[in-house]
Amino acid sequence: MTSPSTNNTAIEGIMDVFSSHVFGGMPTRLIYVPEMRLVDRNEVFNIYKPAVKAITEDDLKKFSGSWSREETLHKVLRNKIKFATLSHRWLDTGEPTFQGMSESQKDMSKNQAGYHKLTKFCEKAREYDCELAWSDTCCINKDSSAELDEAIQAMFKWYRTAAICIAYLACSSSASDFVQEPWFTRGWTLPELLAPEKMKFYGRNWEPLSDDPDDKHPKALATTPDDEKSKPLASSQILNAITRLTEIESHDLTRFSPGIVHVHQRLRWASRRTTTRIEDMAYSLIGIFDVSMPIAYGDGQRSWFRLMEIILQQCKSWDIFAWAGEWSPYSRAIPRSPKGYDAFDVHSFIELSKTLDMGKVERRVGKIPPGLRGDHAFAMTRHGLQMKIPLLYVVFDSPNQVATIHARTPGYLGRSKPQNLPVQVICHERISKGRDLLPWDSELQPEQTGSTES
Repeated sequence: MTSPSTNNTAIEGIMDVFSSHVFGGMPTRLIYVPEMRLVDRNEVFNIYKPAVKAITEDDLKKFSGSWSREETLHKVLRNKIKFATLSHRWLDTGEPTFQGMSESQKDMSKNQAGYHKLTKFCEKAREYDCELAWSDTCCINKDSSAELDEAIQAMFKWYRTAAICIAYLACSSSASDFVQEPWFTRGWTLPELLAPEKMKFYGRNWEPLSDDPDDKHPKALATTPDDEKSKPLASSQILNAITRLTEIESHDLTRFSPGIVHVHQRLRWASRRTTTRIEDMAYSLIGIFDVSMPIAYGDGQRSWFRLMEIILQQCKSWDIFAWAGEWSPYSRAIPRSPKGYDAFDVHSFIELSKTLDMGKVERRVGKIPPGLRGDHAFAMTRHGLQMKIPLLYVVFDSPNQVATIHARTPGYLGRSKPQNLPVQVICHERISKGRDLLPWDSELQPEQTGSTES
């Protein structure tokens, strides 16, 4: 009797990786589509246990690459245990709840419009070979604060690891309708747009908005038989329409990387969106910035302040302070809400920043004694925002006099002309003309730097 070939031998240790995959990477509850019932992680583990035990080395070879063995096992398991996520705008009434999906109440829920939407979503999930599906309406027991907290903290990861995200745009029949589509105005749909690796858009009456199975990675070009010209397919038009509407570039739509980078840009994406609960304006951004914070409904605007505190601790870009409008009641250093980043004229800011040749500026500032220079560091302390900034000394003839200083800026890499930047200042204290303000190079007067807190 011969021993079985090693190529067909069950994989040792795969059950440990399987357990980690289910209990550490999948949603707390899912819809088991064949039976349209909710299952928890333990049930998912038991349902797929036989199939996972049957995985062999031959199966792993199909996923060969430069990954470690454990990474390969995770990829095999993601392909074996697929789940779909739903991205949609909630109805005012009639959405199925966790309690409504129980056997005793399911018959009542079936008559609601939200349940019809859920069944259509599950039908689309089956088309993508997914026996499991997740919807934020019924797959979270919102009576459990621990379960709700985990769902909010992990939601971005769940949308990223899903096999497909089904986006239902109920008011759209084509990309030309996106301007009036409420889906693009909601706070939670921003991470649901950025997180998924694969995404399919459906419009009114669940009609697909393109011919591609994955609207994030459409077939780039389709060549017509009559000529050599190539014509973009419909899903390329979808991405272009989303970029025009949201100002999110295609590389972020298709390969978004979460973290505290490009902070001003990402806050601007959120600035034109709204949420029903004030706190969700902050919680919906947790995954985008890859941060963790306590979930406390009832916190009101303090939740936004707490998120910004966390971001400011790690942010290294000063343009986070480029906002306009009302300030937070908890700190004047940050806006009252993300809408402050929309109120700021970002296009003028971009054009202005292009006129600055920071290399020349740094060389000029380099003549100032090091202890008196400004720098890019800042910190949020118990006393407020602390930073080191240049201070400008101006001599006036009389108190309360207003003067306009024209600061000369060099051209930007030869592509723009030098400009005069007007800065208005007001005299608060009269200083004698004969007083020697600065002891160093007269060419640099009247520049100095100092420290300030606000």
